[in-house]
Amino acid sequence: MKTTDKPISQEFHLEGVKHISPTDAMEALNNNKAVLIDVRETNELVLESVPLDNVLNHPMSVIMDRLPYIAKDQNIILASLGGVRSTKIANLLNRVGYPNVANLDGGFTMWKAKGFPFESNLSSGEGCSCNCSSSSNDEKNCSCC
Repeated sequence: MKTTDKPISQEFHLEGVKHISPTDAMEALNNNKAVLIDVRETNELVLESVPLDNVLNHPMSVIMDRLPYIAKDQNIILASLGGVRSTKIANLLNRVGYPNVANLDGGFTMWKAKGFPFESNLSSGEGCSCNCSSSSNDEKNCSCC
């Protein structure tokens, strides 16, 4: 995987964590050279997901319980909404012996901005009127309105 030592699209960084651009991540996924682990929480996953075969969902809150199911001999791309949580999990995996780990630079925010596969799991008519992924139908309760 083509990675960098510092992120380009996000401000948050931890020393020693590698980052991968959405474009390079998509190339690695398309060529079956990596697996993407979505560390967002379940309440986020029910709203939106990445419709690719080599995507696993291991929420940050239970990642320690999921370690036995994550092979150490594969290239791992970690992703969260903006890249902060996935950077923290990349740091954790590095420290417990996962050698080929990278954070998705800019998270799913940049992934979506590049037009890569991302689908809403909401039924038509659900969600906020601003078309964000909020489950709120009321702009007063939407975090971005």
